[in-house]
Amino acid sequence: MRWHVIDCREFYDVPRMIVAANEEGTFLFYSRFDEVIDDYASHYEVYRMPELDREVLAASWEGLERRALERRPNMPVSALPFTVKRRGNASAA
Repeated sequence: MRWHVIDCREFYDVPRMIVAANEEGTFLFYSRFDEVIDDYASHYEVYRMPELDREVLAASWEGLERRALERRPNMPVSALPFTVKRRGNASAA
């Protein structure tokens, strides 16, 4: 499956918020900071999103997951189905 990274934010070792699309739609991958362990989660929460326009992507992403059409199973950070090379560019993992 071919992925296209639309944008990413919150880099810490890896991007912690990514909006990417494939043939199935647009997805948000979100690895939250966990106050209890004082580190980022080792997984991404995955959300299938509606199409997001430029204005939404340019604004704050805080609460972006509340726009989700559905919640998908978590995905380990190490199992991301693409490699983020730079903004708007991905290759299949």
